[in-house]
Amino acid sequence: MGVHMLLTIDIGNTNTTIGLFDGERLLDCWNVRTDTRRTADEYRVALEALLKGADIAPGLVQGACIASVVPQLTETWRQLCERCFSTPALVVDADTHLGITIYYDNPRDLGIDRALAAAAAHRLFGSDLIVVDFGTATTMDYVSSQGLFMGGTIMPGFKTAADALFEKTRKLPRIEYELPQGMLGTSTTACLQIGIVGGYCLMIEAMVARIRRQVQGTPNVVATGGLGTLIARHTNCIDTVDEHLLIKGLKLAYELNR
Repeated sequence: MGVHMLLTIDIGNTNTTIGLFDGERLLDCWNVRTDTRRTADEYRVALEALLKGADIAPGLVQGACIASVVPQLTETWRQLCERCFSTPALVVDADTHLGITIYYDNPRDLGIDRALAAAAAHRLFGSDLIVVDFGTATTMDYVSSQGLFMGGTIMPGFKTAADALFEKTRKLPRIEYELPQGMLGTSTTACLQIGIVGGYCLMIEAMVARIRRQVQGTPNVVATGGLGTLIARHTNCIDTVDEHLLIKGLKLAYELNR
């Protein structure tokens, strides 16, 4: 193993994604439920169990980088990293250098997850890009080949919207997220699958097309987030899926700011 192991922590609204890098190599990646009621000690027990399962002693981790859209947990994880590892964690915020220029009315209003995904995609691919993150919310952002973040959109997440439908219409069955042929379902399950999965794919395709018209180009589309692979199976507008884009963005932030 390399001499510098880095832990990245992406604290999202639903899940917290933890990545472990050995130099350039991603050794492992875990998801734990985001829970504001858990203490730093409780998260520490969970983290040490994950590291033990990967046969990694905490002392081997020499750096940590945190991004959070849940302010209540930012300090919790910072304290955890300080207790577990030999160096303080870098907490990424609006002042952190990410290697891109952000054009936003108030850059501090931009979710750090969006900025990290755009920065990582720019570093990895370099071309004009639309970055789509399928999380609790679905975000879609444009970053140019020159590294200019030009804005984007925020939509209800795929599962967020579907779960709201099922909660409000209790007679509708929960479904597998698959897509039947055609646009006319002949069962309630098929109708839901076409409407939810097919409708969401059409929304993504239409949004991509409108962004491309606005920027007068054909930027590649990079998807990340838990449902990126699922959506990419049912639409041809996604060029690349990288489920680890945000933790790669955290690694980039650490390298640029340590």
